[in-house]
Amino acid sequence: MSFGTYARQVRNQDLPYGLRYVSLRYAVERYMPIGYHATWDYVTGRAGRVRKDETALLRALDILETSREARLAEMAAFALRRTSEKHDRRTLAADEHRYRHGWRWPGPDAHEAMHRTVQTLWTQRQRPPFPEVPSLVTLDSTVADCVQTYLRRDGALHPDHRDILRSCLADLRAVRFDYRSPVSGAFTYFLRLHKMAELMAHDALPLVRRAWHGDAERIADVFLAARGQMTYLPCLHTDEETRAWIAGVVVARQETWVAELHGQVTGFAALDGQWLEHLYVAPEAQGHGIGSALLAQVRKVRPGPLDLHVFQQNTGARRFYERHGFTLVTLGDGTDNEENLPDAHYRWPAGAEPWQPEPAGGLNDSLTCAFPLALADDVRTAVGVMPIAGHCSATSFEVTVGEDRFAVPERIYHPEATSEALSALSPVQRVILHCLYTRHHDGFVRQRHLAQIIGSLEPWVIPYVARLIGEYVVEIVEDVHRVLDDLGRPGSAVRTAYGRFFADNPDFLTLTGQRVISYWSCYHTGAYPRLREYPGHLLVSALRAAASA
Repeated sequence: MSFGTYARQVRNQDLPYGLRYVSLRYAVERYMPIGYHATWDYVTGRAGRVRKDETALLRALDILETSREARLAEMAAFALRRTSEKHDRRTLAADEHRYRHGWRWPGPDAHEAMHRTVQTLWTQRQRPPFPEVPSLVTLDSTVADCVQTYLRRDGALHPDHRDILRSCLADLRAVRFDYRSPVSGAFTYFLRLHKMAELMAHDALPLVRRAWHGDAERIADVFLAARGQMTYLPCLHTDEETRAWIAGVVVARQETWVAELHGQVTGFAALDGQWLEHLYVAPEAQGHGIGSALLAQVRKVRPGPLDLHVFQQNTGARRFYERHGFTLVTLGDGTDNEENLPDAHYRWPAGAEPWQPEPAGGLNDSLTCAFPLALADDVRTAVGVMPIAGHCSATSFEVTVGEDRFAVPERIYHPEATSEALSALSPVQRVILHCLYTRHHDGFVRQRHLAQIIGSLEPWVIPYVARLIGEYVVEIVEDVHRVLDDLGRPGSAVRTAYGRFFADNPDFLTLTGQRVISYWSCYHTGAYPRLREYPGHLLVSALRAAASA
């Protein structure tokens, strides 16, 4: 039977309640955009106890139907557009095929549904079954870093993770396993990892595609809303005149691209030759990388010089273009635009290096801010022997050490330095390098370099060791517990040094305790059935006593 038939049975109060409940399950089988179990968990999680509560049962069906109706409307518009594109002999981009048919929840609650599903999949994540394959370990740890940051930010993907996630999705699609092989567990594991990555991408990354005449209405909405925030602009045209101009000039005559998120057009860019005539993002969607994605597509199709005009009063747009590598050519008096407002001419030079995002979280290129200022020269020397990173550091955590406050990277993506390069450094510089590699995205690298510094009581080394107490790799936590066995002994040098650090950083200690409980409950209850026996919990208990001594 069809989805509609099962939906009618769910609403039919003349049927036994048990049959109506089963009909809801069958309806989910007919429409499950994020998979059967994830779809069922989401609609019932929002609706309530559908097994016994009729109100919850009907609410769950409403949630499901709302999403299905959004999906059908979206696909109907897509079918019309594809008919037009086929007439013009345009092929469908692979990115759009994945966007239309991949793991994604359509409808007004798209973000909530995908965020909740990623949370659920992450809590169900098991220990990776492939420790002997370095490339898979690297891919897994990189995606895990994106997921953890996404969840910590309540479903907001970190700006530095946008390109990383796109790269990881391509790598995940290239992973091939024979489900009958001895590592068949890895087959299932990577299917779930791919699903998490795709859900995050469809929740946070826009689809950029060519516009067609059916997009004109929504493009006009974006244009009017964005221009409405520019209170300094004179009102020269009615909304009807603007909409007619968008449909008859911008979409019909210019090369127009739109950014689509959650099935809705949220931004657009229009090109006329080498001029970027328009780039606007809906106010409610600003700050989510949509403008950057549109500009990246524009530069892709116009690799040569690219020019644009922007009002001088539009300081936000000017900062945006300057941050993306555009240079100011001239300042105009406004005689060339109908608003008669002073403008600025910017240009993207041909052959220029692509713009790279600055590291977030207060990190600079030399990572000198990750150590006391007095060590700045040694840090630059140590960082100088590290191979170039595949990705920039995404986030950092701040700590206080004596009179210094510095930002330690959450993850680094530099390949390991060679033994020859390491031997050329001074002892202090080698310790700095080992500290940085304890923040590496590969757990095996973290463990190797931790072994080189774990016994040090240098105040600036302690944050790097302490951060690993809240690790999800249990072998690392066990190493820390084994070496810091004096933490519980009153008067010991270890207890004094770590107690002083955590007394100065109480929030760090609280967060570490929360991480320990979270990772133990997710991954390590098999090896440590009782929390009080888990090495991380023993360390945190000793640290709390040391900090309060």
